Amino acid sequence: MKLLLLPILFVAGAAKEEPVTYGVDVSFPQHHYNASSNFAWLPHNVDPENNPTPPGFENIAIQPLGDKETWYQEHIQGCVEFYGDKGPRCVATERERVDMNLRQPQSMRNYTKYGYTKIRAPEKVFKMLKEFWEANKGEQDSEDWPAGNTYTNHWKAPTYMLSVENKKFKGGGKILKQSIWEAARDTISEWTGQHLAECSLYGIRIYKEGAVLAPHVDRLPLVASAIINVDQDTDEPWPLEVIGHDGLAHNVTMVPGDLVLYESHSVIHGRQFPLKGRFMANVFIHFEPIGEVDKEVNYKPKELPPYVIPGSLEEPNWRSQNPDGHILMKQKQLEVGATGAHTAAQEENIEDLAVLVDRDESIVHAKDANGWIPLHEGIRKGNLDVVKFLIEKGSDVNARTGNGGSALFWAKEFLGQGHDIVQLLEQHNAVHEEPGAKDEL
Repeated sequence: MKLLLLPILFVAGAAKEEPVTYGVDVSFPQHHYNASSNFAWLPHNVDPENNPTPPGFENIAIQPLGDKETWYQEHIQGCVEFYGDKGPRCVATERERVDMNLRQPQSMRNYTKYGYTKIRAPEKVFKMLKEFWEANKGEQDSEDWPAGNTYTNHWKAPTYMLSVENKKFKGGGKILKQSIWEAARDTISEWTGQHLAECSLYGIRIYKEGAVLAPHVDRLPLVASAIINVDQDTDEPWPLEVIGHDGLAHNVTMVPGDLVLYESHSVIHGRQFPLKGRFMANVFIHFEPIGEVDKEVNYKPKELPPYVIPGSLEEPNWRSQNPDGHILMKQKQLEVGATGAHTAAQEENIEDLAVLVDRDESIVHAKDANGWIPLHEGIRKGNLDVVKFLIEKGSDVNARTGNGGSALFWAKEFLGQGHDIVQLLEQHNAVHEEPGAKDEL
């Protein structure tokens, strides 16, 4: 099967205006904590020979889109005011987002020339998604976001979700989820030239009027990814802005049935311009590469993953979050002795978790080969409801992983000091023990 590459808008600009070309930090902060205010009409840009560049403007991109910084500050202030006492988390999340945008892409191996392209979705995939959407679009669930999360402006434009694996929806379930994965795999594999392992398949996310998606790179191991536009009712195109491997911003417009392939680990992507219309419904499919298609897969689970460059800025960060080494998400259950409860916690599936615990309450204490219990998996995913449920069912808040790290240590490591899960553990008198700590005799 050959990919049919469709034209993509390589420059960005408002409708009926002259398009402009730009890079990072113009439409939204991406490598700095502020959007560019380096307007073309400033003296040092109009007559640089007679007007030295003032401090703070060195290496800052020219701003052709207007006063984006004022808009951005009002945008973040909306988050701060919405969350009240937890408002400072909005600022902290933004700093983490920008830091990861700067650190991660330069530390990654890339698999394609430009980092993204647009095609039509394989007919089989789109047919499955469209039928599921039409059968269930009136039953959308509100999407929960952690306090202070700024990746969408959910405080102003709430997002909604239709989980493809939720059996309460007509046609939903693990069979549908697996079918979508398998149907999409060949297309993404051909594009990247890689064998792929399944990572994550979100349900259909529904963005509403005024929605904004902050420009970001995805957390590992989400590497080779696809966005499929399932349906929309918009007044004008709502472009996906990507920073390609060329360093320029490219606005990619989509209509239902379009599929954007992108290297989500290294290509900054977002929708920085508020949605004008009623909604847009997208599904996100993620894989990680495990070897070239023309070669035998020689996956070695304990080593650094092939997409992280050894000696890069990301390597120590990755190792701190993966103390047991690289283990494929779909193979982890088989290779490290994880139970169904571990998997349910990883997938944030409380319904399945409740069924498993109801059958066998001791499963909350089950350890895999690395000493992880389901509670640790819930912590790693940052899902407060999963963690609450497991604690209520008797999970040990002081359980340590095989290397000695306590639940509270991993919560702080993965989520940060101020996260709700950290506070919950502290309320239950959880102890902080770093890896390597020894039990007192």
